[in-house]
Parts: sequence; structure tokens; C-alpha cells
Amino acid sequence: MLERHTACSPMDGTVKWTHLKGHEIARLLGHEGIEVSVTVVEQLLKKHNFPKPKAVKTLATGETEHRNQQFEAIDQL
Repeated sequence: MLERHTACSPMDGTVKWTHLKGHEIARLLGHEGIEVSVTVVEQLLKKHNFPKPKAVKTLATGETEHRNQQFEAIDQL
């Protein structure tokens, strides 16, 4: 069921994630006749190496010499 809702890290194929939340997975399983609690879904995700996404806040580390040229090149592409 998660196959089309799963992505892997391009840097490490063992790291995978899904954009579905536990309650969404439980609901989808319910539609298939499998009644399961959100807690069990979250435990299974953890067991099968689907980590919870973490909020990441990054700050700009400084100016890049050719930043505007980079954006212009992207715009042309």
C-alpha cells in the first residue's frame, strides 16, 4: 500500500519516508478491511525504518559570488 507513497534518499537507499501520516495509513488500511490503530501503524513505520520527518531550519551561510548568474542560468533553462 505504501509503495506509491514512498520515497528514498538519493544519498542513502536505506533511508526512506512516506508523506502519509499514521492516521491516513490506518484509514487506508481500514478501506482494505484491515483494522489497525494509529499507534500500531506508527510502531510498524518505526520498525521498518520509516523515520518521522523532522523540521529543519537552516540559515543562509553567506553571500555567493555568482549567485545572480546562477539564477539567471536556471531561468534560461
